[in-house]
Amino acid sequence: ASDAGDPEPKEEETPLLAAVRGKCITQLLLLGAIDSIQRKYWGKLRVSQKIAIMDILLSLLEFAASYNSYSNLRLRMRFAPAERPPSNLLCQELAGTSIYLDILQKTTSGNTSLRKEQPESSEDDIGASNAEEGKLFSIAEEKLVTFCEQVLKDVSDLQSDIGETTNMDIHRVLELRSPVIVKVLKGMSLMDNKIFRRHLREFYPLLTKLVCCDQMDVRGALGDLFRAQLMVLLPSVPS
Repeated sequence: ASDAGDPEPKEEETPLLAAVRGKCITQLLLLGAIDSIQRKYWGKLRVSQKIAIMDILLSLLEFAASYNSYSNLRLRMRFAPAERPPSNLLCQELAGTSIYLDILQKTTSGNTSLRKEQPESSEDDIGASNAEEGKLFSIAEEKLVTFCEQVLKDVSDLQSDIGETTNMDIHRVLELRSPVIVKVLKGMSLMDNKIFRRHLREFYPLLTKLVCCDQMDVRGALGDLFRAQLMVLLPSVPS
């Protein structure tokens, strides 16, 4: 038996929690490695390698986003002290979102300096390379639009719930998730304007629901997005 003066033994970590914690640590390390690769060597990667990195990042994001979903956060909030946020992977999701948007933006920006130079390539090689780049652009555009649209849809649905209830949990969840929302809105401000215009029909109804958002940082990012993407669509007024 232990002495009366010995400290209380710490509660043992369950195997499930240990597995989740281990997976999170592994994914954070992987995010750091991917970020380093995309910053230093993106232009040297083959198209297939770039697509593989996009898919890996999306998988990491989906894991964190699922854990951080509005319904899951609200559920865990019921068992967390009022002064503390519920357990979450928001830092992981925010980091993954930043890297994912960075990759998709540079891939759809049309910046040829990011492409691997082949000064002595034949016309056939150049044609094949252009076809591969076109395929990559289309895939990246689809991933970018789908990702932004999903984030906007989730927050728009939550915003609609706020209008129908006075439950403070919803406001707290929105506050917790606002950094991710702001990151996506800022990313959309930098989106190629042609891409934004092509998908304006899908984006606009979701964006307008955020005008009355309680979070000032979300409204600020939304205003920046409107100025960057929508003002240029308005006809110029002759002086």
